[in-house]
Formats: sequence, structure tokens, C-alpha cells
Amino acid sequence: MLRCTVKFCGGCNPRYDRGEAYRTVRASLADTAAFSYPENGIHYDVLLIVRGCTGCPYLYEEIDADHRVILTAGDQVDTAIEQIRHLS
Repeated sequence: MLRCTVKFCGGCNPRYDRGEAYRTVRASLADTAAFSYPENGIHYDVLLIVRGCTGCPYLYEEIDADHRVILTAGDQVDTAIEQIRHLS
């Protein structure tokens, strides 16, 4: 099972329901990935970055993760799910 964490952008310009997108990703990958919020000193297989738009370039380098999957729009949810599923 993949160890995953999630980080939401500051939400200054959200163009879709980021919480619902995350819930969909998490539910769809329940058999493949265990999600939690980031903790210091923990290594993750995947960091899911849920942004409200395409304007923010921040990658949260302080979070130790092998892979970063970036979600910037509601129509990218299925792509993010497949990217994470492919890593398992």
C-alpha cells in the first residue's frame, strides 16, 4: 500500500471544489493508497498537491516524497487517480 500525503494550496483562487476532488481521489484509491496529512520526519511515496488554479508553482519541497502528483482542476481527478495507481 502506498503511503500518501496531501497538501492544499492557500485557496486564493479556487476554480473547483478541492475538498470534493480530494475525497474522490482518496475513495478511489482506498485499496491502493493510505492518505494522511503531512508530518515532519515521515517519508511518503506520493504527495498529492491540490491546487485551486494553475498559478501557484510551489511544490512543498520540505515534504519528503518520492513522487508529486499535482491536481489543478476538477477535470484532472481521474488523471491523478491513474497516476497514483500506476505507482503501486
